[in-house]
Amino acid sequence: MEKNQITMPKGSLLMLMLFIAVLCSAVMVIYTSHKNRLLLNELYQNLAVYNKGQSDWGRLILEHSTWTAYGRVEKIAIDHLGMHVPTPKEVRMIGE
Repeated sequence: MEKNQITMPKGSLLMLMLFIAVLCSAVMVIYTSHKNRLLLNELYQNLAVYNKGQSDWGRLILEHSTWTAYGRVEKIAIDHLGMHVPTPKEVRMIGE
């Protein structure tokens, strides 16, 4: 060996590789944490849209049941269309 030649201690290459592996692992943890936060925010936004849709659907169902209530339909048929419930004499049975 020459006098001015610098030698690396044993295991330094292994330590460098381990350091790089730990550094890469830390960067990936940061990246996945950030990605997780973004996806969680998107999930909460989608849940808000879903909940609003469910609320609107519930209101529509309630409105539908109000508009199709038997008493309301009968009142409109009598008042606006001049319909009435037939008497037994007015009912005719059509053959088999």
